[in-house]
Amino acid sequence: MHVRRISFLGVRTRNFDEMTAFVRDVLGLPLSHLDGDWAIFPLESGKRDYFEIYGPGHTDERSMTAASDGPIAAFAVDDLLEARAELEAAGTEMISDVIWASDAFVSPSLEGFGWFFFRAPDGNVYVLQQEGPPH
Repeated sequence: MHVRRISFLGVRTRNFDEMTAFVRDVLGLPLSHLDGDWAIFPLESGKRDYFEIYGPGHTDERSMTAASDGPIAAFAVDDLLEARAELEAAGTEMISDVIWASDAFVSPSLEGFGWFFFRAPDGNVYVLQQEGPPH
């Protein structure tokens, strides 16, 4: 497995409106998506790198699992299926199946972008993410 960078940070908060305004107006991140209790802020580190905020009403398990109360970080990898096989061989607890964005959001432009949630030995939930076809 080759981890390239941290590519995503997602947080769930009861103060969704205040947190969204803080990230946009104080931190200065551009808001690219706002839909009910879900805000997405692209990061300059990669094409599909995001900071995302989820309010209490967000229930789409594909984008933010309820298996964690805290922030969730994602690591970008070259080959998602290979990395998953390595984690499974190491006995890592899988929280979700692989989620392909092109299927989940019915958008061919997202082909090859996928992720899955897992629980690490520290008890926290993390994500491995692939941003395009395997390298």
